[in-house]
Amino acid sequence: VAGARRRPGLLPVAVAGLSSSSSGPPSGGKRRKGQRRGEAKPQPQPLPGHSEIPSNKKANARPAKDRRKVRPAEEAPQGPSGQGQEIELRKQPPEKPKRVVRWRCATGCGACCKLDKGPEFPTPDEVFADFPDHLQLYKSMIGPDGWCNNYDKSNRTCNIYEDRPFFCRVEPKVFEEFFGVPRSKFDREACSACVDNIKMVYGQDSPELGNFKRVIREESSKHEASMNEGTHSPK
Repeated sequence: VAGARRRPGLLPVAVAGLSSSSSGPPSGGKRRKGQRRGEAKPQPQPLPGHSEIPSNKKANARPAKDRRKVRPAEEAPQGPSGQGQEIELRKQPPEKPKRVVRWRCATGCGACCKLDKGPEFPTPDEVFADFPDHLQLYKSMIGPDGWCNNYDKSNRTCNIYEDRPFFCRVEPKVFEEFFGVPRSKFDREACSACVDNIKMVYGQDSPELGNFKRVIREESSKHEASMNEGTHSPK
């Protein structure tokens, strides 16, 4: 032990060795009242008429992990049929109805008559892959500057408007045949195509684009008003 005191790191090991070699309790241990030094601690004896040793723990004591307060589960309200109904914690806001969009050509635009549209658009070969006759006619109409040969730039009108080719007509049947657009989505797709063409030809901040959007708002408002009149009209 004297050697261990000079080396604090070995002190616990030396004391443990001395404690295990002694027959009595450790010298630093606390003695019970009436117990002599060196005597073993008396073991508790069973009560008369009982075979088990009494314990300090309560008989009905709940384990520590089970002492947490248990909250009863809430029951779902019962409907008329007796089945539980789910409680809606948060009311979902009603979905906004889609805005009515109606396409109409804007007079004095002519952006769709720019047949050579550049790399951002599908090529004629891609659009008319299954229609070789339309492809040949389309390419024959492209002028040196990329505009249609039948387009009058001075007043922005088509010289063959009444007899224009099938692919020049902005109609549901054309969009469905060439682009696979269903009738229900024609107006939105047509408006989107016109916006892309106008941005490409005249620019994003051009008066032509502003005029087209104004025309679409007016046409859409008229169509929506007519739909509401038909809905509320007396039968």
